[in-house]
Amino acid sequence: MVHSRDLQERWRRFRGGVKTQEADESSQTGRRSADPALPPSLTEGAGRAGALVPAIPTPPAPLAAIDAGSNTIHLAVIRPAYDGHDLRILKDDAELTQLGADVTAIGAIGPERAAAAIVAIRAQVAEAQALGATTILGIATEGVRKAANAAVFLERGEAETGLRLRLITGEQEAALAYWGATSESPQIAGKRGVIDLGGGSLELIVGEGMRVNWRASLPLGGNIVRARFLPSDPPTFRELSQAYQSVTAALADLPALVAGDVSVCGGTATALAQMARRALGKSARGGVANGAADPSASADRAKAGAPALAGRRQRILTREQMDQLLTLTLRFSAAELAARYHLREARARLMAPGCVALLAATERFGVDQLRVSKRGIREGALLAYLHSGVNWLEAATSGQGWRTAPTQA
Repeated sequence: MVHSRDLQERWRRFRGGVKTQEADESSQTGRRSADPALPPSLTEGAGRAGALVPAIPTPPAPLAAIDAGSNTIHLAVIRPAYDGHDLRILKDDAELTQLGADVTAIGAIGPERAAAAIVAIRAQVAEAQALGATTILGIATEGVRKAANAAVFLERGEAETGLRLRLITGEQEAALAYWGATSESPQIAGKRGVIDLGGGSLELIVGEGMRVNWRASLPLGGNIVRARFLPSDPPTFRELSQAYQSVTAALADLPALVAGDVSVCGGTATALAQMARRALGKSARGGVANGAADPSASADRAKAGAPALAGRRQRILTREQMDQLLTLTLRFSAAELAARYHLREARARLMAPGCVALLAATERFGVDQLRVSKRGIREGALLAYLHSGVNWLEAATSGQGWRTAPTQA
């Protein structure tokens, strides 16, 4: 039988040594009053013979965030952890609307893409509400930020979906990306780097713990690099070389970036990791090689000069893999890449420009590999909301973050 004192001590350790006087007094008497600081799963009710037993848990209410980016309208629905320092993903869904394509081409969001984006947002709001989320954060990033008709799109979106999209700055986007990406591996100590590869912008961030020490947002997302430097499909070697040299030169103006561990987030990075697994026999899920490689990609591995590596999924992307992926983008059109490696053709078009930007950023950090995170600005926004409430965007502006819970042995 678990006694009240045992439960209280367990909760005290979980909270990092915090123990209120009220809880202490109630544990001495064998009874305790309701304490809003304690999770419902650790409150007791009366059992047989008056014994105290754990009550049926009442989980925290879900929260949601919808991000209107250059490539996708992306939904994340999460359930907060009791300590407020992590979250559990209930739903992760994205609709490829490519708002940024119009912005790159004509400087504004076209009527067809605007309509498609609003349909996607309305559907995702309904999805979030069906999962119990009553708080939904709306975020608009570079694809909307650079549009001449951004204000009109945001007003129409709120009128037709009921969701207010907050147009965030590049610096705010960087902070949210850092918090989201690093939350997937909070056990890593020391200075950490994050690369957020979007369709319109590229963010580079250095922080420690939850504090953002330095950040930059540059117009070097996959759509921008493709439009400026890679018009051919597949790109020519000369185009690819010029793109790489131009992005590398732009990043050379940044101060020295020092981080022991670097993560990358964004849909293009995830797709590159997927392509690496299928084409090269390595995936984007950290771990030692353990399982059978994809036999359908053996010819491509041989032609790209890659060994036939077997491995269970690992979210790791190395410089060597990126070099090998670039050789494949020189050989195959976007349609061929999509068919071979099970990508959407619109996403396949971003493999070469995204890989160029990512390789240059990896080298700027001076690391040999990246940790590919499926979390990003949506999860970062939700974590900021958990700690700062309605001031979550102000928290992203400051980048100061919050104190993390102590790790339990």
